Amino acid sequence: MRRLSVIVMSVLALVGCATVQIPNYIKADHPYIRKISGDYDKIIAAIEDVLYRQGWKVQSQVNPSIYERRPGGEDQSRDVLFFTQIKQHANFFYSTYTHLNVFVHATGEGAEVEVRYGALNDLFIKKFEGTRNDPLAKRLLDKIEQELESK
Repeated sequence: MRRLSVIVMSVLALVGCATVQIPNYIKADHPYIRKISGDYDKIIAAIEDVLYRQGWKVQSQVNPSIYERRPGGEDQSRDVLFFTQIKQHANFFYSTYTHLNVFVHATGEGAEVEVRYGALNDLFIKKFEGTRNDPLAKRLLDKIEQELESK
């Protein structure tokens, strides 16, 4: 009986010590892109407001040229890439970790906003990755446009 309790405690200790490493950058496997017309600075402010109100805390903001270049050598000096903090959704047998990348590419008439979704389902033995969440991306892009219309 004592041996069994030692084994159970050891297994629980090992399971509790596991960490999940998730890179901030999400590859363009399934991006959600929408062109938004308007003042570029107001678009950036609307994106920050909508992300905050939807529960996505911005972890950092960088120029996306660090991770990828636009085709044709386009100027990326005003482009912005937002990384959100990782959200953990605990379930009974597994946990899901989700985060977003929001790319904002400056255009002559406004911006091209690209939302990338990343999810990692961490089971005890295997990890499953996902890049699709159509309802979330549509809701975020719609709310960004609504925010701009209300200003």
